[in-house]
Amino acid sequence: MAEIVEAMTAPTVDGQPSLPKRAGPKGMLPSTWLQRTLKLEYVDGFGAGVEVSGVLLDYFPAGPILSIDGARTLLSWDRIVAVQLVED
Repeated sequence: MAEIVEAMTAPTVDGQPSLPKRAGPKGMLPSTWLQRTLKLEYVDGFGAGVEVSGVLLDYFPAGPILSIDGARTLLSWDRIVAVQLVED
């Protein structure tokens, strides 16, 4: 336990961590998944579960954009239950 405490960074005077924050935006999906096929499970507007596959085109704070049956579709992050990369 003493080794872990010694390895931790001490906070600054105002209680903030002394390490710099990461500069870039944090994505919820890896950037290596772009243009790859994903299997998604989500809850639709009526509360029913849906399973679908689509190509990940991009992702935003609102949710990922996928090509599903040739149409660009935005799925809200709060509706998604599971996302799985489909191996090619």
